[in-house]
Amino acid sequence: MKMRIVIMRKTVSVLLTLVFIVGLLLGCVNTAAAEGKEIAEGALSLLNMTEEEYLANSKGKAIALKYLADQGAYVSGGDLSKRPEINRIIFYDTLTDMILALEAGVIHNAEIPQCTAGYLCAHNDRLVVRGSYHLEDADGFTKAVAYRLGVGYSFLLAEGKAGLRDELDRAISEMKEDGTLDGLVRTYILEAVSGDPEPVKFTKTDGETINVAVTGELPPMDYVAPDGTPAGFNTALLAELGKRLNKNFELVQVSSPGRSLALSSGNVDLAFWTNGQDGRYEAAGMSSEAYHEYVSEKYKTNSEEQNALMNAISGGMEYEKILNRDIPDGTITTQPYFSDMLVAVTLKK
Repeated sequence: MKMRIVIMRKTVSVLLTLVFIVGLLLGCVNTAAAEGKEIAEGALSLLNMTEEEYLANSKGKAIALKYLADQGAYVSGGDLSKRPEINRIIFYDTLTDMILALEAGVIHNAEIPQCTAGYLCAHNDRLVVRGSYHLEDADGFTKAVAYRLGVGYSFLLAEGKAGLRDELDRAISEMKEDGTLDGLVRTYILEAVSGDPEPVKFTKTDGETINVAVTGELPPMDYVAPDGTPAGFNTALLAELGKRLNKNFELVQVSSPGRSLALSSGNVDLAFWTNGQDGRYEAAGMSSEAYHEYVSEKYKTNSEEQNALMNAISGGMEYEKILNRDIPDGTITTQPYFSDMLVAVTLKK
């Protein structure tokens, strides 16, 4: 399958030059930590949320991680109380830029989905994941706390594409029920961490063509090989959806910030999107009204300590803000087809 390239990624030489300059200007984060100065964490850019708001939300995450560690559901790889407190968040439009900033010492660690973190660490021996989740034996409340920190992968569409959204939702639900989705996760995520994502072949149908925006920069989920061949989990998911819906999916490679513009301009019909709603969390996708009813019921059954913890995790942020995080105006999303935890990647000592 040939892929249309809309916006080319920056060349490695340009990126390395920029990182070298930034490193000289900002200095090493480790030195800053020793001097009690600013400790920055990198995150992929979000719409509808500022770096300052993300920082406030991160303080709630720190409270959640402490609780999870106490319950044996999170292993930090060190004493959480001795880690330097993050006091600044820096957004990056691409994963490449963020990892280069990490290696240059501009940021202390990079927060990314766990599956991508595993892939990066397997391919770059300078990097290490700073913690891991162990939820197999966790109780319901502990899992709920963890899933508040997770993210969900969905398709993003313009509001006028509700019919296509509903078709995709039905097919995704069927794939969850018949085990197909679990099989794709196993093959293209769990078993593909240490190797290069497998190329995916599309079956040509007599149905309509749907253009899908991809970045190719979030392996093993969204990946485009150096020769332009699409690969990875998202591509395999599309290939299966194409057969079930009798549609032809054509991938259009764009920059991460360019996805919503490509969607609003009509150049693409869909975009791969990480929307901040972990599909495993009971309240994921609820309307604001339904969510407040859900919280009201939970407050009746949770203990005072549990309710206080959930309030602290929110960091004072309204549900509407979290619900609409990184969702452009005039768009809708499908149900999440995969959920993952966010973890911190840092340099090995």
